[in-house]
Amino acid sequence: MAYESKKKKMADIVVPGEKIQKPAEAPALKPETPTEKKLEAFEKEVEEFEKEEIKKFREEDEIIEKKRRRFRIKFKTAVLSVTILALLAGLVYAALEFLPRAEIKITTKKSNWDYVDSALVDKNAASIDASNKQLPGEIFSQRKNITLTFPATGKQQVERKAKGKIVVYNAYSSDSQTLVAGTRFSTPDGKIFRLDSKLTVPGAKISEGKIVPSSVEAAITADKAGAEYNIGPISRLSIPGFSGTPKYQGFYGAINEPLGGGFVGEISVPTDADIKQGREKTIETLKQNLDVFVLAQIPPELKFIEGSKQFNVVKENIGKEADASGVFPIFIEAEYSVMVFKEGDLLSMLNALAKNTLGADIELKNYQLEYGVGRADFAKGQMSFPINFKGVFWKPIDSEKLKQSVLNKKEAELKTAIFSLPGVEKATASLWPFWVKRVPDNVKRVKIEID
Repeated sequence: MAYESKKKKMADIVVPGEKIQKPAEAPALKPETPTEKKLEAFEKEVEEFEKEEIKKFREEDEIIEKKRRRFRIKFKTAVLSVTILALLAGLVYAALEFLPRAEIKITTKKSNWDYVDSALVDKNAASIDASNKQLPGEIFSQRKNITLTFPATGKQQVERKAKGKIVVYNAYSSDSQTLVAGTRFSTPDGKIFRLDSKLTVPGAKISEGKIVPSSVEAAITADKAGAEYNIGPISRLSIPGFSGTPKYQGFYGAINEPLGGGFVGEISVPTDADIKQGREKTIETLKQNLDVFVLAQIPPELKFIEGSKQFNVVKENIGKEADASGVFPIFIEAEYSVMVFKEGDLLSMLNALAKNTLGADIELKNYQLEYGVGRADFAKGQMSFPINFKGVFWKPIDSEKLKQSVLNKKEAELKTAIFSLPGVEKATASLWPFWVKRVPDNVKRVKIEID
């Protein structure tokens, strides 16, 4: 910190060309008074005080800076010490954890064995039959249906009669009455409807000397085509065949629900191309839905191949005409089945067949397996399929057991123990660091790689 007094100097400003006038002589100063002397002494004391304070501030700044320097040095020293200790601890841990150690690499003898033939999956088989090349299998099935609508592009002129239900009453006698198919019923305005089939009207009941009418429902069709026959409800229709007889008043009909279907004119109908395209689309949609649904039920350990699926249409219904919106329906019901097997069972069968050739102590190490297209007979629950199998077999070595057997052995003993194992083609063993002469007595420090 510096507290320096600043003094300002003033210079005369002279305009060029002008004569400099000689300043007038200052009047003679009067002698200083006692008060002025005291003021001057006070100003000197203040100036001395300021100089002393500036000196103190500078000394304090130097002391603070020295303390900061000492702190930085101590902090850096502490960090360096901790780092060195951590490094030393890490080196000690690494030495204790990884030293000494042994590394053993073994290459085993391998044999190739191929199988280009077929296998049979049978849902009735209980276990693997290697001699007959047969595996147990399973069938997953599901039946579903779907209805889709499609535009009808054809046109057709039609005449249709209204249809519906009629209730026929017997208020004539307790005897039943048979009405033949085609019996006419007439509305009050003369529209004729006929029975679709033969009908027997039960006899009326007699209660306290009064007749209680009996009734029966039947199907009727308008006598003529046209929308004007789409009528109802109608409380009473007479039977013209009984006209002029007592039965005319005793037998009658009633339409309680409106009749419909009467029409004369042009309608939209599906063409053969409409039906073919719609049927294919409906079948494909149903097949995809069933495929997703059935395959989702199959556990991941089960295998299905090309040719192991079956899709059968069991029921279909195709609308012959379009509705008011111009589309016709197609209904399809189908059954979807998939025959599956465990690939592990197939590998076990191939392993058993290979043992017959290579020896009972060999095992499958790695392989390539390709499937051909299967031929399934779902009625018998069987499927045969071709196989192209290329396998590599070996005599497996138990690495954990080997570790236990070589602990604390000398290098020569270690090599003897390794090469005495059956199926060893070549091997290398190294002890680390270089001064170690025995295998460590800790299995964690023994590493074995087997190929």
